[in-house]
Amino acid sequence: MTVVVIAVVVALVVIAVVVVLIRRSRSADGVATFRRQIDALSPEARREVVDKVQALEEDKPEDQ
Repeated sequence: MTVVVIAVVVALVVIAVVVVLIRRSRSADGVATFRRQIDALSPEARREVVDKVQALEEDKPEDQ
């Protein structure tokens, strides 16, 4: 009986650890992910993306 209880407790702890690790990896900041991707680009490719983002910001109304 105690072996079963110990096995259940260990299984629950393992499941809890897995859930925490999965949730932590999925909660990556979108802005940080974008910046890492941009930093990985060559300067020429990065310039094109930065220009597009700046153009979008200029077109955006100020009240938003």
